[in-house]
Amino acid sequence: MTPDYSNIPSLDHSGQDKHKDEVPRGGEPTNEPTAKTVTPSSPPGPKKKTTRVIIFCLAVAGMLFLGVGALGIYQRNQWTAKVQQRTNEAARMLVDVVHPEKSTGIRKLQLPGQTMPYTYSPILAQTSGYLKKWYFDIGARVKAGDVLAEIDTPQVDYQLEQARAQLKVAQAASDLAEITYKRYQDLFKTNVISAQDFDTASENYAGEQSTVVADQAALGRLEALEAFKILRAPFDGIVTARNTDIGDYIPAGSGTELFRMAANSPLRVYVTVPQSCSSLVKAGDQAELTVSEFPGRTFPVKVVTTASAINPASKKLLTELEAPNPTGELSAGAYVQVAINIPVGGHGLMIQARTLLFESGQPAVGVVHPDGKVEIRKITIAQDFGTRLLIANGLSESDQLIINPSPGLVSGTAVTIVNPATTTSIPME
Repeated sequence: MTPDYSNIPSLDHSGQDKHKDEVPRGGEPTNEPTAKTVTPSSPPGPKKKTTRVIIFCLAVAGMLFLGVGALGIYQRNQWTAKVQQRTNEAARMLVDVVHPEKSTGIRKLQLPGQTMPYTYSPILAQTSGYLKKWYFDIGARVKAGDVLAEIDTPQVDYQLEQARAQLKVAQAASDLAEITYKRYQDLFKTNVISAQDFDTASENYAGEQSTVVADQAALGRLEALEAFKILRAPFDGIVTARNTDIGDYIPAGSGTELFRMAANSPLRVYVTVPQSCSSLVKAGDQAELTVSEFPGRTFPVKVVTTASAINPASKKLLTELEAPNPTGELSAGAYVQVAINIPVGGHGLMIQARTLLFESGQPAVGVVHPDGKVEIRKITIAQDFGTRLLIANGLSESDQLIINPSPGLVSGTAVTIVNPATTTSIPME
């Protein structure tokens, strides 16, 4: 059965019943005007709100992006600056510095030296033979006259016996010539013999006397050789070398050194004084000696003499000092340090020699300013004491001087101080 849709009102596109104004079915049309339906205006749609939100979000996002970008640029610049600063610091030269010090007018001149025996002698043989026996080895302390060794010399022994016999023959002939001379002298006075016979007797007597003298000299030479069979110590000292042994053949006059002796009490000490201080060192000046074998100890020494002439090669003055060394603690031939107290002519500032450099051939030093920049400052040296220099002008006690400056150092160089000097005085010794 088909449904009936005729009673269902139809709607137009606006949603209103299109039959609303029509006359109802089965009635008369009414004369009242038909009321027209007014459609109210629609409120703003969701599209406009969405656009505003999007714009606001974009604006916030843009501001955040700019902020993040600005922060990143700032941090990058800060990082770059730190890297540059560290790079600059790493590129700076690292230096050690020291301050000048005031001069007190007395300078302890520190010089290297060497000890030498007061007497140093080789013991050689003066007679030929074979070594029979030796009595002292190296390191032995001996007195003057002690027997060091004996040499067996049979050839010299036989020559000595022959010389003694020859002397007796010559002495007998001389005695006979003397008796004859005296007899002829009496006979000549009484005119018994001629003058010629007397002169002959006189000449014979003189000749025999000369023969005796010659034979005595030959005997003395052989006796001296015989005495050289016994090798004796010429002075009190130490045997420092033994170059022979029992049974060795020893030729006389060959220069073979059998023993060597040294007297080490007192000791001689030799130093070389710089020319600038040579006139200040005098005989009798007191000094101190130090040696590495005895750390912390000093030994008294005094200046004995100088060479009185400057060495043309080293431009230094050879100076001899004397160390008593009564106990023999100090060894001969040792390397030592000698400190001599000498007066300094004038007052000024003392600097270490290792701070010195040369600028255009003139002495100068590298001075580090508080900002880390270097100034090459020329100075005037009043006196040179080897490891220390007396400066007449050009520096002050507060200046920081670079130790062992590079030859290529120039003014304006930026440096970093490794060990800032905290005192204005550095020990002189």
